[in-house]
Amino acid sequence: MLTPHQTRELYFKAYFDNKDEVDARIADGIENNRKGYCRVRLTDAAGKPLSGKRIRLTQKTHDFKFGANLFMLDEFDNEAYNAEYRRFFKEYFNLATVPFYWDTLEPTEGKPRYAKDSEKVYRRPAPDLCMEYCEQNGVTPKLHCLYYDKMTPSWLTDRSEEEIEAKYRERFAEIASRYSGRMMEFEVINELLCFHDQKTPNFVKRDILTWAFNEARQYFPNDVLVVNEANPIQSLAYQKYRQPYYLLIENALLKGAKIDKIGLQNHLFTGVSAHTPEEYEKSVRSGVHMNNPMTYFKGLDIIATLDLPLEITEVTVPTFGDTLEDEELQADMLKLWYSTWFSHPAVDAIVYWNTVDGHAYQGNPNWQENNCRGGLWHKDLTPKKSALMLKKLVHETWHTDLEFTTDKNGFVEFRGFFGEYSVKADGKEFEIAIHKNESSSFEITL
Repeated sequence: MLTPHQTRELYFKAYFDNKDEVDARIADGIENNRKGYCRVRLTDAAGKPLSGKRIRLTQKTHDFKFGANLFMLDEFDNEAYNAEYRRFFKEYFNLATVPFYWDTLEPTEGKPRYAKDSEKVYRRPAPDLCMEYCEQNGVTPKLHCLYYDKMTPSWLTDRSEEEIEAKYRERFAEIASRYSGRMMEFEVINELLCFHDQKTPNFVKRDILTWAFNEARQYFPNDVLVVNEANPIQSLAYQKYRQPYYLLIENALLKGAKIDKIGLQNHLFTGVSAHTPEEYEKSVRSGVHMNNPMTYFKGLDIIATLDLPLEITEVTVPTFGDTLEDEELQADMLKLWYSTWFSHPAVDAIVYWNTVDGHAYQGNPNWQENNCRGGLWHKDLTPKKSALMLKKLVHETWHTDLEFTTDKNGFVEFRGFFGEYSVKADGKEFEIAIHKNESSSFEITL
């Protein structure tokens, strides 16, 4: 078996081989794409500039979205764990993926589980419960997802194409009536390029992507609609404009589909199908390419030519063992992945997937996501080093907190990360914001 030191050497070789180029691109990208210039002027009631005044500027929110799925909301048997999950989620994340998988949202035809007091289904908290949590805690929700054949309810599988299409329209309309306008975005279609067993064999539309977006747009005319796919970034780097996901989206756009954003999953599911130490080591070695920042940059640059914003929709960084060194490696990999994505001009959100070890998707005996230990928190909900790394990045490294003294004309000038700010001067507090492509010049009267 590989030692933690050997695994680290394998996974960081690509980074160290290109360290100067990678570090420069990350630093330049963050400075130019995530920060903006701001000027604040203090005046008195007569409009006279106030020089020599101390002013404190503190960032309160990030425009960039750092999220995770909310699948374990109130899902623990231990109420203390439920309370802790509710506490840390809003501290670490400003975006939450809410589950709308059809098979568990409507397991019985005509009896959907929208209401917060609906019968529980593990890892599938009711949408209204999730919405209540988000709206009460300043977390932005997103829907995942409207169409995903793998998660089709059993009562629909054998019906005709016409009946299935009608049921999808019913589903879209019903969801839109309850949630349109209340979420950041709606993932319309998920994992078309993953070859799952088809649950609806009679539903064989040739251009399913264009159909799904055209249908969804009728019910969500003003919402952000997203396409999502599993782990396409690496193949985009090598196949470039011939990569299937690229071609699929380009074809739909040329046919008039109104796609607003492109979702890109990035799971490193080490060991999910391993049954022996030898199989596990082989799995570890096979994932090395996913820690290559040059590959990430190349893949993102290619799909960004479609001129749509990008979102890293699902992230899993494994912990290769139970040692402190293994935890440190997971944290350092997370830092490299997030820094690379955060620096890219087209990316506007990163969503971690399963936050707590031991509560990932278990498909069957040959697919056990818990094997990769991809959580940021231990099973007892204590934070791993990866969680602390994420917190440091978002709340310290990529955070603006400054003190100035106004110049003779009452001005202070600075570059800060995009978001909302608190401005304190002379014991008073004011609110300003720095947003991309917006003027950030403010005059404050004391």
